[in-house]
Amino acid sequence: MSLENVSMVAKIMMPIMFLAVVLQIVGFSTTAWVTTSHSARGVSQTVAIGLWRSCVSITGGSHADQSLCISTASDETTVNGKTVTINYPSWYRGAEAVETLGLLAVLAATAFHFGYVLLEELRKRAIIMGVLALSIGAAVMIAVGVIIFGAKYEDKIIRQNVSLPAGFTLSLSWSFGVCIGAAVLAIISSACAGLEMKNTRLMAD
Repeated sequence: MSLENVSMVAKIMMPIMFLAVVLQIVGFSTTAWVTTSHSARGVSQTVAIGLWRSCVSITGGSHADQSLCISTASDETTVNGKTVTINYPSWYRGAEAVETLGLLAVLAATAFHFGYVLLEELRKRAIIMGVLALSIGAAVMIAVGVIIFGAKYEDKIIRQNVSLPAGFTLSLSWSFGVCIGAAVLAIISSACAGLEMKNTRLMAD
């Protein structure tokens, strides 16, 4: 394994793509896409909604602190030992789907690029073309997911599922922002992959 013939652009791409994977995994799996909190009469209620799980915590008052998390991966979930059916809207399922595709694409792009850099037999123009295509696909899928979620997160069905009063205000939170960061890094990776393709063509000529 020799890196002598690897361009600086290809080397710079490695930490960028690795960080994109980390950010997408964190944003994809955590519950703080949307958060809200409310305090009244010494009782504080916090709600956090993610792509796959929603959590409600209650602190203060005369009762012990309480926390409840439910899976949103399917319309049927278990709450306090009972099966409950929640009909999540199609936009929510769409956001889950494209964010999943975005995660798979950025993982594949990163794996191909690391192979391209570390294994001389994979240092071919076709591989970096694949990295370019996958990076663009990842950026598009992740961006579409955050756009859908950002446009629809105040949906009345979501509010009903977490029992929010009419005046409760939902706010986009850090998990949402982390996925935006992953999309930005995927775009940067795409630009670098395009430059690397140009470099390989020039060397071939």
